[in-house]
Amino acid sequence: MDSVEILDKIVSFNTRSSLSNLDLMAFIREYAMANKAQVETLRHPTEGKEALRIVIGDVEAGGGIAFAGHVDTVPAEGQAWTSDPFRLGRIGQRLQGRGAVDMKGFVACCLAAIPEIIKKNLDFPVHILLTYDEEVNAESAHLLMKDMAARNCLPDVCIVGEPTGMDVVMAQKSKLVATVTISGRSGHSSDPDGGVNAISVACRVVCWLDDQAERLRTAERRDKGFSPPFSTINVGRINGGTSVNIIPDRAVFEVEWRGIPGDDLHARLRDMQHFIEADLIPGTRRNGRECGVDVRIEGWYPTLQNDDNQDLAAWICRTIGTAARGGVSYATEAGVYQGCGVPTVICGPGNIAQAHRPDEWIDIDQLRKCERSILDLCMGFEKSGVDGRRTS
Repeated sequence: MDSVEILDKIVSFNTRSSLSNLDLMAFIREYAMANKAQVETLRHPTEGKEALRIVIGDVEAGGGIAFAGHVDTVPAEGQAWTSDPFRLGRIGQRLQGRGAVDMKGFVACCLAAIPEIIKKNLDFPVHILLTYDEEVNAESAHLLMKDMAARNCLPDVCIVGEPTGMDVVMAQKSKLVATVTISGRSGHSSDPDGGVNAISVACRVVCWLDDQAERLRTAERRDKGFSPPFSTINVGRINGGTSVNIIPDRAVFEVEWRGIPGDDLHARLRDMQHFIEADLIPGTRRNGRECGVDVRIEGWYPTLQNDDNQDLAAWICRTIGTAARGGVSYATEAGVYQGCGVPTVICGPGNIAQAHRPDEWIDIDQLRKCERSILDLCMGFEKSGVDGRRTS
């Protein structure tokens, strides 16, 4: 099977992050094992999801080169698709379907390359890391790296195949996602002092976050490698209350921070918590009651920094004939892998502008180039010197 045939198959599995991916992973595991690769499975602790580590070579050795991607997608429901999002369509050179570019196209290229890599009988392992829930929290990438580090089988280098047009991206912003729950006190709306309005408190926090976002926009510290060149804050969802004549006793909102390298997003989270606890809660006391607050981190994507991956990027550019470019503001798992001491870059087929939208698509030529590039990188890695141990 080539990458187009495999993509046709894996797009047919609806693996949006809220659903199980077990059927897709069973197909991938069977395919990989049928082609003589070894497969390890990491199960979600409570949900019906799996991450896979596919290894060509010694599964316990560590070292070598890794290609990493996720199999979960954003939902297709509620979008104006002109075709079935779970049936791969073709319009000219475009292959259309949910996940085609983000990032089942790259996954299909990795799987298609397995038989050829097997034939080369390389003396180092090739890892294919496939995760779940990248779209919501990057949990499985953290768990996978923790497990591999504990067993001393981390790869020497890693390439995350998010869509970059096959250019090499050396840096990304960090991303921290949190859910904030405000607990108030219900009552009749005719007596405001008889309750604590959770929506009002939540709105004050959101306004404070907007002020913080404006400060970041106008701050002197910037990084021109990113667009925008500053850290950002976004409140993406909020809800609360049951009726206009009832004082709402609960309000929930979700907030994300995206940080340029060097910006401590966890410190920004603590600043918000301090504002709520020190400045807001004391003013909500009514009849011996006050609002409560719960802040829960939902996802953490560390920064990818271009301090240990320059040799890797230069080698990839030489090997596959591409270019390196600045940082990206969208989140990937690349910072997770780099954070475990594995030099990592982002390089994959397609354009991120086609992701998360109706009629998502990827160009066939991009798939073909990615397939060839994976093989070229595997063949050239032994003498690359990019990990600091191999020699040219």
